[in-house]
Amino acid sequence: MNENYDKSRFLAYIHQPMSMEAIQMIYTKNNIIFQKCELFNDFVKSLLLKVFETYMGDDVTDINEQINHFNWCWNKTLEDFEGEGFLFRNNNLYNYFLEFSFEVFYSNKDKTKKDFELGILNIWNDLFNYNKIKTNSDVDALVEIYSLMDISIKTNKK
Repeated sequence: MNENYDKSRFLAYIHQPMSMEAIQMIYTKNNIIFQKCELFNDFVKSLLLKVFETYMGDDVTDINEQINHFNWCWNKTLEDFEGEGFLFRNNNLYNYFLEFSFEVFYSNKDKTKKDFELGILNIWNDLFNYNKIKTNSDVDALVEIYSLMDISIKTNKK
């Protein structure tokens, strides 16, 4: 197998934009709808803002306190969305965001507040932006997290 061919295919996968028609076909195949993209983005943004804005800092927390902090943020976010009639209940979803938070936030020693936090939020905004042109890699990531969130949500509308 040609190493340059594999490298160029990989680079195209992560860099080359897909056509909007191809993206829409994948959305249709995976039942991805605009309203749920908005809802899921609101959930992620709410969770991450709680994590960012209430974190006391590396100098006063150890890993157990970080887990407790994340759990408080998670439970508060669930409570907020439950008040609006949306129940997000799934251990896989919890584990996904716990791991994400540790990988990207808690373990990062260079948390230059706003730029760092805005960068993370922008990644999620772009991912859930239904009308944004995406790469194959972006679409695959959206399908994965959308599917996980979609099986996790239940509505509690009265």
